[in-house]
Amino acid sequence: MYQAVHRYTAGDYVLTGVSFLGYATPTFFVALLLVEWFAVDTHFFPPFAPQSSSALGVLSQPRALVLPVAAFAFVLYALWSRYMRSSVMDNLVQDYVRTARAKGAGERRVLWGHIFRNSLTSIVTLLGLSLPTLVAGAIFIEVVFNYPGMGLAFYNAALNVDYQVLLGFTVLATVATILGNLLADIGYAVLDPRVRYS
Repeated sequence: MYQAVHRYTAGDYVLTGVSFLGYATPTFFVALLLVEWFAVDTHFFPPFAPQSSSALGVLSQPRALVLPVAAFAFVLYALWSRYMRSSVMDNLVQDYVRTARAKGAGERRVLWGHIFRNSLTSIVTLLGLSLPTLVAGAIFIEVVFNYPGMGLAFYNAALNVDYQVLLGFTVLATVATILGNLLADIGYAVLDPRVRYS
């Protein structure tokens, strides 16, 4: 939102540069840099992910979650910020925005009440398509932070030609894809009053 409203300013150029850096940098390199800076040099965070197989065990170590989540989120920010900026810029010049301003609506209400909601449709699409990736795991993040997640298990199953495990992962990814598309469709109906399902 900030980039679109303040487009072609210094802040927009800086954030655009950061997003391009996220596009160009491999995930494992970002993860290794974070480990070097925040675990090895400064000892702010541990250099590994939570070593637990249960969700409660993982959440019980929040400091160990910071670096893996930051590395994964940096790459996603690069993708999602460009879509959101473009969508907001498209909505800024729509007739309903001029009408809302002509009726005396404040700038905050126009931005967050009208433009933001209508701009989220592209992000909802990305969220629906990203759900299989989140379920399948991020293998590079798991390797760097020494976490035995689903991505690493899938890779090991492929190396060992373990068809049963590969089939299970394929079914899980398929269910996640269908569920992601369903959630995206529901999100469209919530965000856009013109979309109704009967």
